[in-house]
Formats: sequence, structure tokens, C-alpha cells
Amino acid sequence: MTPATSAAATHKASPIATRSARPTRSAIPTKSVTPKKSATPTKSATPGASGTHKFTVPAISGDNVVSASGSYTKLGTARVKVTVCAKQTGGTQQVGAVAVAYNASGASKNVGAVVLTGPGTSSCGTITFLFYTAHLKVHSFIGNQGKVVKTGPILTLY
Repeated sequence: MTPATSAAATHKASPIATRSARPTRSAIPTKSVTPKKSATPTKSATPGASGTHKFTVPAISGDNVVSASGSYTKLGTARVKVTVCAKQTGGTQQVGAVAVAYNASGASKNVGAVVLTGPGTSSCGTITFLFYTAHLKVHSFIGNQGKVVKTGPILTLY
């Protein structure tokens, strides 16, 4: 897939950078994954605050196969640079993490880090979103044969 023209993506493996956070039919989880409430960021994520904010993506309950973290930096009022990394820590087919940025109208764009090669392997994705600074949410997932089978709790950063 091709990242949005306003984004610069860098990665070590095969990150996902798509134009929509809506799941495709093949990405619909087989288990209920709606969290009761969002997790807490590791550092204060005050909207509009300058500087780089680091975060740790919440673990997937009952599974120890992925750890994920990242950072974001607001660049003025119209841009945010987001980096998300995932590391496969156990045996499963695929793992990853996704960061979804929203604009004031509710439209979204995402950047992801996906690991397909086995335990101990990591991947990162970085992108600068233009005009998608209203909200930022992240979560990790487990995949099997190209389908998302389980997702972790959503961390709302701002």
C-alpha cells in the first residue's frame, strides 16, 4: 500500500500505512475486542502540549506475544509526527501495532508496524500527519494467515 502523499514513512519491516482506520472484512476480529475504557499513557499527553511524548501500548490480555510502544510530537497546530513500534515476544504468525490519528471532522489515517518473521523481531513505522491532530489512539493486534484475530485495549493519547 502507498502512504498518503503528505506522509513520509520509514520502516524496518513491512508497516501498514493506509488511508482509513475502518477494518476490511478480512480484518474483523473473531473475538469481541471493544475495551471497557482506555488505558493510561505513560507520560502526560496534554492536547496541544509541545515536545515529544512517549507511550507504551497496552498488552493484549491473556497473550504474551507482542509488546509495542512509540512516540508522538506535535509540530505546530496542523501536524503531528507519530512513530509506533511492535516487537514479537512469543510464537504466533503475525503481530503488530497501529496508531490512528483523527481530524476535527472525525476522518482518520493510520500508521502501523507489523512483524511477520518470528519472536525477537521488531518493526517500526513513522509518519507525519497533516491536519490530523484532534485525536490519537493506538492498539496492538495478533494476526493469523493475514487476518486480525485479536486486538488489545485502545490507548487514547489525546
